[in-house]
Amino acid sequence: MFTWLFTKTPLAFLVQSLWRDEAFSYLLAKKNIFQIIILTAKDFNPPLYYLILHYWIKIFGSSEIALRSLSFIFFWATLYAVYLFLSNIFKFSLKKSFFYLLFFLINPLFLYYAFEARMYLMFAFFATLSFYSLYKKNSKLYLFSTILGLYTHYFMILILVTHYFINKNRGQLKAFLSFVPWLLLVFFQKGIVNGSFWIKRFDYKLLINFIGQIYTGYEGTFTFFSKSIGWLSLVLIILFYAGYLIIKRKPRQFKLFKYLFIWSIGIPLLVVIVSFIKPIFLPRYLIFSTVGLILLIIHVIEHLPKICRWLIIFLLVVITLNYNKLQIEKRQKADFRKSAHEIKALIKKNDSLYATSELDLFVIEYYFPNNNVYLLGKNYNDIPDYVGKILIEKEQTINSLPYYPNKAFVFDSKANYQVQALY
Repeated sequence: MFTWLFTKTPLAFLVQSLWRDEAFSYLLAKKNIFQIIILTAKDFNPPLYYLILHYWIKIFGSSEIALRSLSFIFFWATLYAVYLFLSNIFKFSLKKSFFYLLFFLINPLFLYYAFEARMYLMFAFFATLSFYSLYKKNSKLYLFSTILGLYTHYFMILILVTHYFINKNRGQLKAFLSFVPWLLLVFFQKGIVNGSFWIKRFDYKLLINFIGQIYTGYEGTFTFFSKSIGWLSLVLIILFYAGYLIIKRKPRQFKLFKYLFIWSIGIPLLVVIVSFIKPIFLPRYLIFSTVGLILLIIHVIEHLPKICRWLIIFLLVVITLNYNKLQIEKRQKADFRKSAHEIKALIKKNDSLYATSELDLFVIEYYFPNNNVYLLGKNYNDIPDYVGKILIEKEQTINSLPYYPNKAFVFDSKANYQVQALY
């Protein structure tokens, strides 16, 4: 039973080895508070997640499960924020609210990042709370959630600007002013570095797919599923158009429809347009829009005839569960933990560990915290900033193997290793 749970369900993501981004989170969060603030000012994300993770580690430790549990907490916090929407804005009963929460519980994007030591679910929570409080005109909650969202992810700026055009109020100005000190620190630290970035320029041929990508979090991981993403997007476009025709006659409900539409599709579409020039479109960065998208789906299907409603629910559940199945099977992280167990029985005091790719350096450092870890065959100046260069020391780049009897355990990106030395 336990084997099935941790291999055939999303719990598999909880117990797998860490991957590069998660190891980066750990290595940054274990530094002192001052270092975290200065280093994140030079990097691509604000510091709040790392600061919280810093204290989380002090309390719960640094195992894979402990590190990922913080995201799992924010996953449930996001569900609570969604429940507030369903009960207080949609005016659903407790039973109906719980039923529709299942859409969020099985969503592939949420299920993946609920078990990853990154800031995305924390960002989703603050963003959802911000959208909720803006609609309910709760100024204190709005200020609280928006400020924390800004210090979690830079895409919160898009949300703040969107809110300004939806419902201009002093809350947006106060939230922005609270973020100015951080922006000044980033400026003086020369943060948000330029140069190459790994996100590809958006292809206009994929324009129809972006709604399906927002729903599933699809990033091209399994290419044989890409056509299905297109069909999913087409179904949702037809659904929203039908919903528009039905709901536009109901002013109060149409106001909510427009609000959810801007949240779920308007902001991602703006990001898509920008990405034709400067690639910034990545579904995980838009996880907050996935919340809005599912809420928009729920809002529309509630206005459909009963047969159509259940047909759409059935189709979405089947597509979602099928995607989850593929994601669990195919989105496996390299098993560095297994290799680490083997090496720890063999490694000697003066032996070293070498990564052949900068993408694997942090993972090796996580599993071998008390050993020398180097990057083999790389020039420090050639290492791109987006791989977390702020945590790589120049002295870690090396171009030669050690002389025997000292040995190097050399890793490839699949967590395979060879024992090498010069004679």
